[in-house]
Amino acid sequence: MKEEEVINLSSQCNFNATKAIPLKLEASGREYWRVLDNKDSLVLCYLNPSLGDHLDFLKISNLLNANNISTADVIHHNADIGVTLQKDLGDDDLLTIFNEENKQNLLKLSLDLLAKIQGLPQEEIPQLTHNELVDQMHLFKDIFCINFLEVEPDNSIDDLMLLTIENIKQQPWVNCHFDFERRNLILHQNQITVIDHQDMKIGPLGIDLSGILIDHYYPVNLTDINMMLDYFSKQIKSKYNSEELFNFLRWGSIQRNMRILGTLANLFIEHKRSFRLKDLPMILSNLECMIPGNHKSKLFISEQLQPLLSKKLLDI
Repeated sequence: MKEEEVINLSSQCNFNATKAIPLKLEASGREYWRVLDNKDSLVLCYLNPSLGDHLDFLKISNLLNANNISTADVIHHNADIGVTLQKDLGDDDLLTIFNEENKQNLLKLSLDLLAKIQGLPQEEIPQLTHNELVDQMHLFKDIFCINFLEVEPDNSIDDLMLLTIENIKQQPWVNCHFDFERRNLILHQNQITVIDHQDMKIGPLGIDLSGILIDHYYPVNLTDINMMLDYFSKQIKSKYNSEELFNFLRWGSIQRNMRILGTLANLFIEHKRSFRLKDLPMILSNLECMIPGNHKSKLFISEQLQPLLSKKLLDI
């Protein structure tokens, strides 16, 4: 959208903005803008009503607020034009402010928040199904490999998907934000605030753990991961030790990274949106890293997919 279009949308929501600044575009199609009048600023989220609505976001927002979990307050919602106006939390998302000096504290605060989310009442939260988890991994095979890189995966990828679904089904199932990563966590008034929570489901424990501890923008750091898993185990008084939690995280990260590689590749194929293509090499590298060392898919990824991806990105 153009700035004047966003200003017009904000006026239809009783906020007379004089300026609009683009913040981010999501794989879901949601656009985020900061809208400002002479004294205040809000965040406008737009989703074309023909593509979806904000109802799940609003429902989860109410649930989070009712349980004292910090999130962006919704100031106004106009379903007809596909807009919510939300409190402006600033620009200090964890991806932006994360560094060697603060990373341990920020990760611990994030894990504390994750424990609270997992403890929310589950009556209104839908559960991921077996078929959804499998279909999400098939995005890697069908979209990322076949359609995007134009390579037919060998049998090791099918075996990896089968092994992954067997392992994640055995995990504890908890409330799952489903995109619990540093881009969606903001440090606001000395606490971590969660955003983009509209996809929350009941799902495997390892998916959100991998979201915060295996970021798409940094290589896997096993030392940090094990330290944080030990902290998380103690904080939630888990019957699972850090080694068992690592196993949950491993298979959660494999499922998550396969899903996201397919989703981002499809975003480019279907809509020519290239803004996340730069993230694909790190996501693929982290996927390979988390696959057990004796599994044949590691060789397929390193010898075939990684060179093909490098070439593809150079050609785009």
